[in-house]
Amino acid sequence: MRKFGIFLLLIFMTLLSSQTFWYLESKVYCNLENNNVTIFMKNEEWTTKCQIYLDTIYQLALKKYNEISAIRSYIEQGDDAYYWKKIWEDKNAEFLKLVNYRTQIKTAIDKFESALFDKYSYSLKKPMQTYYSELESQYYILVNQDVSLRKSDHSLKLTQLEQQMWNVNHIINAKNLDEIMEVVSSYIYLKKQIEWK
Repeated sequence: MRKFGIFLLLIFMTLLSSQTFWYLESKVYCNLENNNVTIFMKNEEWTTKCQIYLDTIYQLALKKYNEISAIRSYIEQGDDAYYWKKIWEDKNAEFLKLVNYRTQIKTAIDKFESALFDKYSYSLKKPMQTYYSELESQYYILVNQDVSLRKSDHSLKLTQLEQQMWNVNHIINAKNLDEIMEVVSSYIYLKKQIEWK
């Protein structure tokens, strides 16, 4: 019984520590049906944001864990142990089911995000490499420009080109969608700034 309590505590701590929010958790929609998770990019009548499912399951699991802890203390005190043991087993089964649902949802989101990233990365790689080469050419033209021909915003242009080259390189070498999304706003802003010049 004590070992199982430690096992539950480990599961609960895993539940707490897996609060790393991936990019798509708050953006995609889930449908839970027959213990299967289906991910949608578009909201439908039968879907709910995956983040809502994850938050709700987390709150329910926390409540179940607290109930299980209280029941375990009743059993340890010897208060009608036979009665409480059956309730403890039922609550424990419900808790494990919630942990399983949460794991299924997170796994489905991860797989979906990974597949989306693979397609996104494949379609972006060549245009990004071309764009990087164009930026690099502009950069070296400015670096090698005669000092007397430089405009007042010369150093600003160099800084913007350096930052954009870093953004593009970051996108090209990204390992997941989160890494791309980290630089998207900077990339878009600088792309517009550099085009205007």
